[in-house]
Amino acid sequence: MTQINDAASAEAAHSRLPSDPDVRILRRVSALEDFPLASRREGPVRRIGIVDTETTGTDPRTDEIIDIAVVVLEVDAAGEIVGIASAGQALRDPHMQIPPHITWLTGISDEDVRGKSIDLDVLERRLASADVLVAHNARFDIAFLEDLLPGLAGAAWACSAIDFDWIGAGFDGAKLGHLLMQIGRFNGAHRAMSDVVSLMHLLAHRLPHGGTVLGDLLERAERRTVRFEATGAPFDRRSLLKARGYRWDTRHRVWWREMDEQECAAEEGWFRDHIAPAGPVPRMIPLTWHQRHR
Repeated sequence: MTQINDAASAEAAHSRLPSDPDVRILRRVSALEDFPLASRREGPVRRIGIVDTETTGTDPRTDEIIDIAVVVLEVDAAGEIVGIASAGQALRDPHMQIPPHITWLTGISDEDVRGKSIDLDVLERRLASADVLVAHNARFDIAFLEDLLPGLAGAAWACSAIDFDWIGAGFDGAKLGHLLMQIGRFNGAHRAMSDVVSLMHLLAHRLPHGGTVLGDLLERAERRTVRFEATGAPFDRRSLLKARGYRWDTRHRVWWREMDEQECAAEEGWFRDHIAPAGPVPRMIPLTWHQRHR
């Protein structure tokens, strides 16, 4: 097996095997300062904050942020990244031992974070400067960030893992590293800024219709939808609900699915026919990107 580990070798291999279906060349993501920007055109731009956190675990009630990165992008109406307004990363001492598997995953040790802190004023100003914040698995990052910065409650968020139809776009999953490989890129690190830069490459990826992933993501995330809750659904109906796309909310203990407003009447009819003919009335909660991932 031959390992290609430099740009010249990669280009040589690609030129020899340009159409070989058994060969795929992966290129490392660009450094932030070298990220390829689209040409700036006339017209308005929005500020989109790309966010990633590394933590000691998955429970915001007991775990802590140890690494955070934010890059605020300037994005035009077509979803093209035309500028980088600001960027920052910080380590944070969690005042608890970092679990070994977290150190193995991120490379962050207790020594790396000892005595380190985040300037919360700077972080809050940077996040607040964005019109919308984007994270891959936003629900996770929101829970930790709003615990750290309660002033962020109500900020607009888009989730690049959920608010874009990866399967419909020809991908075969939603894991960040796997998606990156499918666009011909890789990133060897698993740190907050590395993941932010990886996500930037993914969001800038051009789709067959000519637009970018980011453009489609923002259009879909900005729409108003409804959280349709199957209130009072009997336990023995769970398989029907799962087959129809409902998910179980462990915190509120209810089956639910998100849908467009015009679908609600038909869904209520299905709910009456198959789940709870005698009631109770299903709960329907309007959602925007200010509430969706909380």
